[in-house]
Amino acid sequence: MSQNPELILATAIHIRKMTNTSNSLLRLLQLVSPSSPVGAYAYSQGLEQAVDWGWIGTEDELQGWLDGVLLNSILSLDVPVLIRLYRAWQQKDLDQLRYWNQYLLACRETRELREQEELLGRALTRVLIKLEFVDLRTVNAIGVKKVGSNGQSAISYCAAFACAGTNWEIDLPSLLLGYCWAWSENQIMAAQKLLPVGQSASQRILFAISEKVANEVDACFAIPDDEISGALPGLAHASAAHESQYSRLFRS
Repeated sequence: MSQNPELILATAIHIRKMTNTSNSLLRLLQLVSPSSPVGAYAYSQGLEQAVDWGWIGTEDELQGWLDGVLLNSILSLDVPVLIRLYRAWQQKDLDQLRYWNQYLLACRETRELREQEELLGRALTRVLIKLEFVDLRTVNAIGVKKVGSNGQSAISYCAAFACAGTNWEIDLPSLLLGYCWAWSENQIMAAQKLLPVGQSASQRILFAISEKVANEVDACFAIPDDEISGALPGLAHASAAHESQYSRLFRS
């Protein structure tokens, strides 16, 4: 029985697309996995101090805190910058990479938040360098010069995350969802160590956050450059005070 060449070609293309999509999904899961060696689990992003001060003590208060951070920082600052960094990596535009990397670092309001961004970025960059997806020369070209870092410039976690996304051929919408999920999961893991929040409550919060992300993330593409910002004075206050909190579980 003769085979149809066009059908064979169409089938091969379909299988190839499915394979590429599956590989990209697996790489995204690897990137956002808690086992990823970046150390995000060591930070609470002001949550520990907020709990210590009594600002957060119940499931509803935790939900309100995370909703506020999501809407007034992650979706208004991190995600729009991540979009620009992703496109700059695609275009190999070092000027845009340098600008948005420095912009995001400048928006981290406390030493704790900035060091978290830099240390996570440096850890993920080490992985990418070892996998030969980026070289140290490029990192130093776009990063902020920092004393005492073995000659490596400071690169934000967002910049490294976008670099991984482009090299692993993860589509941009999926990468944005992955970034938001990684943030929310890390916050829930921190909350479970700080509050009497059980597994069921944690899953309810994660479900609610994921719905908000799915509904709001597309709007981030329409945010113009001069409207990218975050406004979280309470979190900044808590983060700054966390440096001198008497007893801490999380890094400062």
